[in-house]
Amino acid sequence: MKVNNFLSSVVLSTTFLIIACNKTDDTGVTPTTTAAVSALSCSSATFSATATASAAYTGTATIPYTGGNGAAYSTGTAIASTGVTGLTATLAAGTLASGAGSATFAITGTPSAAGTASFAISLGGQSCTLALTVNAASTSTGGTAWSVDTDIAKIVAAAEAFKATLSSSQVSSAQYSYTVAQAKLWSNLPQSLYKGRVGLASSTFSAAQWTAFYNLLKAATGTGANEGNEEYAGIVDADDYLRANGGDSGYGSGNYYIGFLGTPSTTGLWCLQIGGHHGTIIYTYNGGKMTGGTPSFRSTEPYPTWVSTNTSKTVQPLVQETAAFANFLKSLSASELTTAKRAAAQNDIIVGPQKDGSFPTTKSGVKAGNLTTTQKDLLLAAIKTYVDDLDDKAAAAVLAKYKSELDETYVSYYGGTTMAAKGDYILIDGPSVWIEWSMQGGIIIRNGVHPHSVWRDRKSDYGGN
Repeated sequence: MKVNNFLSSVVLSTTFLIIACNKTDDTGVTPTTTAAVSALSCSSATFSATATASAAYTGTATIPYTGGNGAAYSTGTAIASTGVTGLTATLAAGTLASGAGSATFAITGTPSAAGTASFAISLGGQSCTLALTVNAASTSTGGTAWSVDTDIAKIVAAAEAFKATLSSSQVSSAQYSYTVAQAKLWSNLPQSLYKGRVGLASSTFSAAQWTAFYNLLKAATGTGANEGNEEYAGIVDADDYLRANGGDSGYGSGNYYIGFLGTPSTTGLWCLQIGGHHGTIIYTYNGGKMTGGTPSFRSTEPYPTWVSTNTSKTVQPLVQETAAFANFLKSLSASELTTAKRAAAQNDIIVGPQKDGSFPTTKSGVKAGNLTTTQKDLLLAAIKTYVDDLDDKAAAAVLAKYKSELDETYVSYYGGTTMAAKGDYILIDGPSVWIEWSMQGGIIIRNGVHPHSVWRDRKSDYGGN
């Protein structure tokens, strides 16, 4: 009897042990899988921008890998460059593909000299050395700025009304003395990867201050559908969508900044700078005139449309740019398309953030002066989708300037002619106007695409200062 009782006790204890070993922990959470890749290829990395010695740099490096296990990974710590010093590379958070894919590192800083900046990077248990070529500083100089009529009194009044809603500490954050160095502090990276923006953070805004901010935006920008203030509001809305759909705290409408470089005035020199992840406005005024409306960066992810998480309405701020580019390219003959086709892929915009003045000296592509009147009209329509972001009065004057220079304007492209697929790229390069559009893969919306686009002016960036 004692033996039977002993055996029953052993069986019962063993049963409890087996059950305990097969249970998850009390939370029911499966242990997180560590990100792993089988190979990381720094030699095949692509960079979003070219680095120049002693010039502030903000860009990304896209590095291919193979053998990804589909696990998520978090933002990395900053890795300092060697060789050419002054730069850091930081891994952007993401999720590995199951197999081959690519990871993004944000690179920022000011390279100390020309040469090679090297970064010892690692991901998923693999390491390699990333090498960024740093070019010697350019000796080129700027040209003559615009000086066009604008609704200066209305813009200044709206700026003063916005400032009147601010506390004294907020005014201190928003108001600067005018310097070009401050005006150049912008980026297309989210706030978690670029913290150098000028001005007051929108995360501090009250409801009344948001209203005053949008009133200023309306005064300073165009009134067209999906242009000007409506376009910029859509760009901000896209960041809220990303925050709600997997983006970290660096995304969202609270990560936009407004700065006044110089005191808003109908007579003096000052700049209105509004910037965030995918939207940058840098408007320069002097003597009651608008002297610069560039650089201007725009993008949205998701793209091309989405349902707003704020209003439940469909938002589509950049569809008109895509359509205008496609309409122009479709008007070209087979031989004209051959002339316009670039010899190699252009993986991102050439004259992006911290690439001021780095315009190539040689133009390429199809020359507008050799095209028909209809084709020229379609090209001007594409340019207009950018110029119309300015207030209506200034936009009319700037478009007239670009039209007068149209015959000496060149267009080149790579990829398809829809400008809606990953790898599609177009450049409009005139005596003054410079517009780039480059379709990228999705960052947060991984199975999607999104554009990077910049409008610059060879003679009037930052008001020609």
